Amino acid sequence: MIACDLCGSVNPQPVLESSRLDGPLVKCRQCGLYYVGERRSNLAFGSDTAAATTQRIRDANRDLTGIDLDEERRLAGLNARTRLDLIRRYHPSGKLLEVGCARGDFLRVAKEFFTVVGVEPNEELAKDAVAFAPVDQGIIETHPYSEYDVAASFHVIEHTDSPRRFLEAIVARVRPGGVVVIETPNIHSVPFRLLKSRWRQFIPEHYFFFDERTMAKLMEDAGLRVERIERIGKFASPALVLNRLARYFRPLRYAEALAARLNLQRLVVPLDPFDIMIAVARKT
Repeated sequence: MIACDLCGSVNPQPVLESSRLDGPLVKCRQCGLYYVGERRSNLAFGSDTAAATTQRIRDANRDLTGIDLDEERRLAGLNARTRLDLIRRYHPSGKLLEVGCARGDFLRVAKEFFTVVGVEPNEELAKDAVAFAPVDQGIIETHPYSEYDVAASFHVIEHTDSPRRFLEAIVARVRPGGVVVIETPNIHSVPFRLLKSRWRQFIPEHYFFFDERTMAKLMEDAGLRVERIERIGKFASPALVLNRLARYFRPLRYAEALAARLNLQRLVVPLDPFDIMIAVARKT
């Protein structure tokens, strides 16, 4: 079994097996961190070249279809605005780094108030993001710049080879007093307790699952003072909801197509899936 990345313990407790994960889910007996105890594939960024990892992730998810790209970007923009409003309560402007910026949807919104820079290992996504900001095509551990006022990362830390090393690299690039924001699935949630091995957050490239306590420990160990950790929702459309549910109930694919024909995908509602948390901390 892989040692716990948070405390180094080497005797985890088995939790469950899921065909959706890249190995068995275990829980550290010492600190409580949930993680994939063995890795059948190499899908975590930081342990191989970005191009090789990206291709393996594509192969692992080849049976999953997404929604229309324009619709995905529209929803991402709405969610980005919510996250930006939260960040600006702690630091209203300055120099902002997004780690794992994907296609640049958050950068596009954040540049209204910040000087923004992105880091993205996926070459294809990084090429899209440069339309909105300078993007370093790589991982945070090799990013050459520092002295950022804010560093934000949304749904990336669970993909990394080592969350501890990932966060330490972020903190090293933030000035004293600067703000670090991490958004990630929360395993201490009703959906996980109800769905177990079929929890929607179980996908092949997710290797680490935090709750409020283990996230606070990770941040404090990295030299941060936690300001808040709370549940956060997202905007969704019928197209997105039906697409995700169809991964569990295939007949819903027909309902997804019907919603598209009726143009219902343009409707947007705020949803709280009860399994996402956002943590805000300040560098001491």
